[in-house]
Amino acid sequence: MKLVALGTLSLALGLAGCSVQDASTEPVTAKADIPTAGLQHLEFHGTSGETKIGVSLDDAVHVKLVLQQEERRVMGARLASETTLHDVEGAKVGQDRKGDVLTLSAAYPSGESHDTDVKVQWTIQVPARFSVDASMKAGRMVIEGVAGGVKAQLSAGEVTIHVPGGPVWGRMSAGRLHVVSDAAQAGHVVVKSTFGLAVLSLSGQYYGPPPQKEGFWSSFRFFGNSVSEQGTGKDDMDLQITAGLTDLRVGPLGDKEERSELFTDDK
Repeated sequence: MKLVALGTLSLALGLAGCSVQDASTEPVTAKADIPTAGLQHLEFHGTSGETKIGVSLDDAVHVKLVLQQEERRVMGARLASETTLHDVEGAKVGQDRKGDVLTLSAAYPSGESHDTDVKVQWTIQVPARFSVDASMKAGRMVIEGVAGGVKAQLSAGEVTIHVPGGPVWGRMSAGRLHVVSDAAQAGHVVVKSTFGLAVLSLSGQYYGPPPQKEGFWSSFRFFGNSVSEQGTGKDDMDLQITAGLTDLRVGPLGDKEERSELFTDDK
């Protein structure tokens, strides 16, 4: 009887602040259209989820944020924290202007960050002249089209960057860091993987470990590699990942370049 009572008490404590009916967890959308007079840079701070940053068709910043509470089930019933539901329903696109920098983040009525209990999907469009400094904890980040430079940081997941030019800096703990720059040349280039593979395509020439006869995966060793080259351009590029694959292409691919499949954007 004591074990039953303790189990009942634990369940009750676990459900405290939750609705035990088949609670709604439908997505909620928040939008913002922001004039860019005096702005040149975007800073974005995300939690976990998916973020796509691209170029707007006008001289404004357009933001769409889709939020959904993570679903939890106990004995077949969906549970939803009333506090989290209230925050999702009242969420807004947080905006902060300092000088020529616009900072975006999710703003909840309670002030909580909801790192683990809310799924988020961001779509952000900025003028092509902007630079972007974006960070997330986990998930997928895509940055395309901006010419003012990119800084991207993600703990785990996938980062894809494709830009016409400008400096690029990227850091990841685990996953894949894939970058394509359409610039004709780069400045100083560093591509590094501590545990995994780092490869570079610079003006049609491949730099990195040679492919092995056993196949592509044979190049993934316990200890990774680094590639450092000096181009004739002005834009420096520094990409580093702790565990996984980092690949950088600057300019067009060579006709018969090694590992060419790594340097093309995923369809």
